[in-house]
Amino acid sequence: MDYERKIRVIANSYYNMGLEKAKLRDLSGSADCLKKCLHFNKYMTDARNLLGLIYYEVGEVGDALVQWVISKNLQPEDNRADYYLEAIQKKKGTMDLERKAVRRFNQALAYIKSGSEDLAILQLNKAVEDKPNYIKAQLLFALLCLVREEHQKAGKAVNKVLQIDRNNSKALYYKSIMKDTGTKIKPEREPEKRKLKNVLSHRQMQDDDVIIPPSYKENTRDQAVLNIMAGLLLGAAVVFFLVMPANTKSINENHNREILKYSEQLSQANQKADLLSQQLKSLESEKKTAEESLASLTNNSDSILAQYQAVIGILQAYKKNDFPSSVKIYAGLNPELIASADVQAIIAEIKKDMTQKGCPILEDLGDKAMKSGDNQSALNYYGKCIELKPDSWQAKFNTAVIYKGMDQKDQANALFSDIINNSKDETLSAKAKSERGF
Repeated sequence: MDYERKIRVIANSYYNMGLEKAKLRDLSGSADCLKKCLHFNKYMTDARNLLGLIYYEVGEVGDALVQWVISKNLQPEDNRADYYLEAIQKKKGTMDLERKAVRRFNQALAYIKSGSEDLAILQLNKAVEDKPNYIKAQLLFALLCLVREEHQKAGKAVNKVLQIDRNNSKALYYKSIMKDTGTKIKPEREPEKRKLKNVLSHRQMQDDDVIIPPSYKENTRDQAVLNIMAGLLLGAAVVFFLVMPANTKSINENHNREILKYSEQLSQANQKADLLSQQLKSLESEKKTAEESLASLTNNSDSILAQYQAVIGILQAYKKNDFPSSVKIYAGLNPELIASADVQAIIAEIKKDMTQKGCPILEDLGDKAMKSGDNQSALNYYGKCIELKPDSWQAKFNTAVIYKGMDQKDQANALFSDIINNSKDETLSAKAKSERGF
C-alpha cells in the first residue's frame, strides 16, 4: 500500500468514527475525529460539511460558515454546503442573533474580569435565552452559578449542554462537582403541639348570693344629682383628654401611613420608568450597533463576507490560469478582517505567489489608473505592490507624485527622500531630487 493510499485510509477511518459519534450525539468527540481526518486530508469536503454542522449545532455559526465556504471552494459543484449556506441566508435574523449572542458572551467575559459577576450572569442569561444551543455560554453560566452555589440553575444549564453534546467534558466535570458538593435540603421540623391549660379557677355563684360593699350607704336626692353631674363631667373629661387625643393620633398615624404608602408606590413607579427608559436606550443602541454590523458584514467592499468572496475569486482565477485577474482581486483584499486560521493559511500561500510574480502587474494597473485620473485606485495598486516588495522604487516614485498633486507634501517628501537615500537607480533618484526641490 503506497503512502497516499495509507493517508486516505486513515482519513476515511477518522471520518467514519466522527460520523458514528455524531449519530450518538457525542459532538465534541465527533469534532475531534473530523479535525484529525482533515489533518490527513484537507480536501475531504464531506468531513468539512459534517464539521460545519457540528459547529452550527453547538452554536458556533461563524466557524460553521468558514468550513462550508472552504468546502464550496474545494468542490464548487454538487456540494451539500450550498444547501447549508442557502438555508442560513433564507433564515432571517440568523446572523443578527449570532452577533448578539457572541457580543453578550464577550461582554460577560469582560464583566467577569472586572469582578461584576451579577452583570455577567445577566448577559449570559440573555444569550442562552435567545440561543439555547450556545454551549460556550451555557457552560460559563453554569460555572458562575456553581461559584455562587446556585446548583439548581447550574444543573439546568449542564443538562441542556449534555442534551446537545452527550460527552462534553466540561459539562460532565461540572456535574461531578455538583454531585460531590450539592446542597442537601433538610426536612422542616414539624411544629410541636402545645396545649393551653386554664390556670384560673372560678367558683360559680349561687342565685341567692349577694355582694355588699363594706362602705355602702344610701344617698339622698341632692347627693344623687351631684353624683350624676360629677359623672357627666368626669366622662366629658375622659373623652376630651383621653379618647379624642387617641383618636386624633390614630387618624394622623393612618394618614401618615397612607402618605408613606403612596410615596413608596410613586418612588417604585419612577424607578420602574427610569429602568424602562434605560432599557429602551440600551435596546436602541443594540439595534443601531446590529444594523451597522450587518451593513459592514454584507453591504460594503470592506465587509467580512466580501473578503471571503475575494479569496474564493482569487482561487477561481488560479484554476482558470487567469493570473492578472487574481492579482487585481488581491489588490482589494483585506486579510485582517478574516479570523479563520485555515483561510489565513491559504492567503499566506497566495501572498508568496503575489510577491514573486504580482508586482509588475500591480504597477501596470497603477500606471493605467494614474493615466485615467483615478488616483485613488492607482494609490491602492501601488500601495499593494510596495507592501509585497518594499524596494519597488518606481511604484514609490509614482505614489509620491500622486501625493504631491493631492497637496499631501509630507507623505510625498517622505517617499522622495526614501528614493534619494536608498534607491540605486540614479535616474530615478535624480527625478526624485527634482520633484523634492533639491
